[in-house]
Amino acid sequence: MSYLVFARKWRPQGFEEVLAQDHITVTLRNAIKSGRIGHAYLFTGPRGVGKTTTARILAKALNCEKGPTPDPCRECPSCRAITAGTDLDVLEIDGASNRGIDEIRDLRERAGYSAAGGRWKIYIIDEVHALTRDAFNALLKILEEPPPQVLFVFATTEPRKVPATIVSRCQRFDFRRIPASQMAGYLAREAAGEGIEIDPEALAMVTRASGGSLRDALSMMDQLVSFSGGRITRESASSLLRVVQDDILSGLASAMLGGKPGDALDILSGAFAMGYSVEELTDSLVEFLRNLMLAASGGEAGLADLAEAELESFRRLAATTCDTAVLDTLRIITAAAFESRQSSQPRIVLESAVMTASRLRWAVGLDSLPRVSSLPVPAEPATPAPAGEERRAAASSPAGGKKRSAAAPRREETASKVPAAQPAPEEEQGDGSGGVTPEDSGGVNGTGSEAGEESPAEGETARSLLDLFDAVSYD
Repeated sequence: MSYLVFARKWRPQGFEEVLAQDHITVTLRNAIKSGRIGHAYLFTGPRGVGKTTTARILAKALNCEKGPTPDPCRECPSCRAITAGTDLDVLEIDGASNRGIDEIRDLRERAGYSAAGGRWKIYIIDEVHALTRDAFNALLKILEEPPPQVLFVFATTEPRKVPATIVSRCQRFDFRRIPASQMAGYLAREAAGEGIEIDPEALAMVTRASGGSLRDALSMMDQLVSFSGGRITRESASSLLRVVQDDILSGLASAMLGGKPGDALDILSGAFAMGYSVEELTDSLVEFLRNLMLAASGGEAGLADLAEAELESFRRLAATTCDTAVLDTLRIITAAAFESRQSSQPRIVLESAVMTASRLRWAVGLDSLPRVSSLPVPAEPATPAPAGEERRAAASSPAGGKKRSAAAPRREETASKVPAAQPAPEEEQGDGSGGVTPEDSGGVNGTGSEAGEESPAEGETARSLLDLFDAVSYD
């Protein structure tokens, strides 16, 4: 007997074996129990999540010798023939290669004949979205007036390409991606039944690389068994599946978030030396930073698919940084992932992005700015300064900036009429660090240098407040 690949050997044979599709299997089981069988079903969802498999199980449930039953026996001639794909009453059609109007017309003619041996004649059309417009129009007629005991099951990965007139005449079921935890448990059980040992890290790599597709995961398992024999290790899985190792991603993220561009570029060069492509690195790094962002922000609901060991490693790394830094880094790497696909030098794009992300810690943030409470407090003037009145008038005017400029000559004119004050003592003269100078002393009526001029502290504070007022009011 020829070898049977895992994707066919481990294929679910009953509703209870279908992973992560309880919302569909429970509905179909209840419909079979109550006899509420529709004439057309539309199964949509990603590849490898059980659409065609569920259609075959439905066919078994309807044509089983002990049925209709939600639990087909799997032993009767009808169940065996459906499993082998040789049943005359269950026809599987590839919509991509039988997409024309002639094929659909032939289907309509054959559908008018009664079933050969079973109760129902069932047509399973994969990739139904590939049918032409004329073919859909021809199919529409038979869906409007279906022959008795004829059931159509349409499967597609692109439901948006199916005309609304077809969708409206079907019961639509949307299949979901298989969660990593459920897939890992299923693969571990099946591998143990085959006498295959697999490391938890290797199993995590398989589930992550599959993207939620059970068929892809089973195909990867087949490859790994051929590559490494009866024991699948982390190293063999990483080498064969081209999955970037977690220690590379963790080291790269730590270097970027820690402001160590040299270390980050060294890790990146090592990854390139191991044979990883720019696309593999950017995609893996984006996913890693996304998980780290969720862990740093406390949104761990999005990390439910991770194993506990992986989740704990993200928590430890998140404790050393903040979610804002992770978010900024994620934005830079995500932009680089897109740009690298459009560039003739994708490696340089990625290296530049890593360098930019590593330098984020040197950016000046709000925390580095002086606080208002740390500014020097201006001295109380002996008498209200005329310049103060002019400043308040300028601030209340829509053209405050112009009035402040016009007030300068008036202050100088006033100062010329007031006798100059005595020079300040040497210990009170400033050196530019906040002290009082003869030119800038803020006294009035002879207490400083020239009347009507401001101290540095008072002047800088007033000007800052006036500029702020102007920006808020008129910018």
